[in-house]
Amino acid sequence: MKNLLLLASLLFYGTLFAQFDYSEDFESYSTGNYLGVESDFWTTWSGTLGGAEDVQITNDTANSGNNSTYYSSTSANGGPQDVILEFGQVFSSGDFLFNASFYVNSNTGAYFNFQAEEEVGQTWALDCYMNEDGSLVLSNAGGSTEYINTTYPTNEWFDLTIDVDLTSNIWSLFINNEARGVFENTVNQVASLDIFPLNGNQFYVDYVSVEYFPALLTSLDVPSYTQSPDDVEIAGTIFNYGTENINSFDVTWTNGTDSYTTNFANLNIAPQTTYNFICSDMLSLPVPSVQNLTVTVLNINGTTDFDGINNVINHTIQSYEYVTQKIPLFEHFTSNTCGPCANFNPGFQVLLDNNDVNSINNAKANAIKYQTHYPGSGDQSFNNDVEQRHNYYEVTGVPRAHIDGSVTGSSQESIDSRSSIPCFLEIDATAVATNGLDLEVSVSINSYSDDYENAKLYIAVVENEYYNNLGSNGETVFHEVHRKMMPAGGTSIDLSNGSQVNVNESTSFEIGNVTSGSYNLWEGLNNCVVVLFIQNDVTREVYQSQVVEITGNTIASVDEGNSFFNLSPNPADHFIRLILNSLTSNSKIEIHSITGQKVIEKEYKV
Repeated sequence: MKNLLLLASLLFYGTLFAQFDYSEDFESYSTGNYLGVESDFWTTWSGTLGGAEDVQITNDTANSGNNSTYYSSTSANGGPQDVILEFGQVFSSGDFLFNASFYVNSNTGAYFNFQAEEEVGQTWALDCYMNEDGSLVLSNAGGSTEYINTTYPTNEWFDLTIDVDLTSNIWSLFINNEARGVFENTVNQVASLDIFPLNGNQFYVDYVSVEYFPALLTSLDVPSYTQSPDDVEIAGTIFNYGTENINSFDVTWTNGTDSYTTNFANLNIAPQTTYNFICSDMLSLPVPSVQNLTVTVLNINGTTDFDGINNVINHTIQSYEYVTQKIPLFEHFTSNTCGPCANFNPGFQVLLDNNDVNSINNAKANAIKYQTHYPGSGDQSFNNDVEQRHNYYEVTGVPRAHIDGSVTGSSQESIDSRSSIPCFLEIDATAVATNGLDLEVSVSINSYSDDYENAKLYIAVVENEYYNNLGSNGETVFHEVHRKMMPAGGTSIDLSNGSQVNVNESTSFEIGNVTSGSYNLWEGLNNCVVVLFIQNDVTREVYQSQVVEITGNTIASVDEGNSFFNLSPNPADHFIRLILNSLTSNSKIEIHSITGQKVIEKEYKV
């Protein structure tokens, strides 16, 4: 595949900002010749020029002048024509503008796409389907994510424009300069244009134009939501796309009412490097409100000539009466008899640990592991509560991880995406143990939004870590394992805006002898936390999760049962003091943990 050089460089004052600017009306080519052979800028999907993948110049019809290009396919898989206009780099910020003239024969259709990587065939950024019925659809992910569904004219020339603010991820479609829709793209970058006729397509393309203006102001470090009252810093990043150092610039921001300017001087920002800035004035949010910010970089090195430079970002920040950080919840189905689980779980645990899983104060993600009753004899920690969650999610095999109710590949991106959603639920909860075996949980929830429909509260007792060598897949140490739900099916609650909900639940446990079907604990309540989560019982979306520390008496006491020794403290956790009162014969003392493991064995002789 040919390497495409930067097509044009527009010089703005002395810093030499680079602009990609290409247009082609095909008038300089001879009719019947192949575009890839004639042009230095076009190639094909495979890189083979002048053959079946290439497209020929035609003078059958044109939007202007005499020439255009003609595409058609009778192949079930489309093609073989498949031409590529490479942009020479990946555009992920800045302004991107695509414009072309199309003529689509009636009842045939047309198709093109944007590739997201410099190597074609890796990621499709956007598909444009002009269907035979006159509908036009913009989508990606193989059509599963549809952004715009509109119409286009057939049997006549029309202009199609896609205008993209990559910095803000705003994509706009125009037909004959008429706006047809705006959307955010899940793949917010472009690297090349691919024109590829699908089966039955017959269409002409004339005047292809691609313009790109790099972003000087590449990002803002400003939250999208906060809780009032608050003062918010206006910060961001600029990128020097030029060939000379940036020594000074101004940042101006406004919320539509007030405007502030900060001058940044005595700098030495080298070409192709970034600089992070923080403005001297803060945005004050004394009461809940919606603020529409416009942040502009200007006066670089004292100049005001910024034609074509993307130096503006618009950003909306909303302050609420109450808002808190959302903590995503992983629900993971696994088993110590599952070979693939043994391969998946260590890496998954690293991801969880890196996010302080189930930490009382610092968790970036919470987790509950459900040990299933298969394959084979299944896991000793399986019980009916696990089966209920298994059926709830219609799990058909393990390992299988869900984040906030949706099946996931368990990635940091998934955690970050879910964490970015504001939560308007105030949760206060306590979990108190008595006698080391009895547990009472009290939960109070205040809702500040009407977003939480069909809500259920689930209270799960989760064992932090235990040792078990009874499985068949080689796993011996297990983390965040579910032991009991209080109650099994959760509690339906009303979380309409302004509501307060109070739920109290209690249960009792036994320690040791953990067998399939039991709710026994491996090591006791001192090794457990309570994981609360609120879930939409229809959509399965988990709105929020929270970990609660178990306080009180979490260690089961020891029944001394004989007057010849005293044990203190009782109950015991990390150390004990054993005092022998009297011995009438040789004796052997064995001390076992609550899981039955022998800790000490010692003989005493009279």
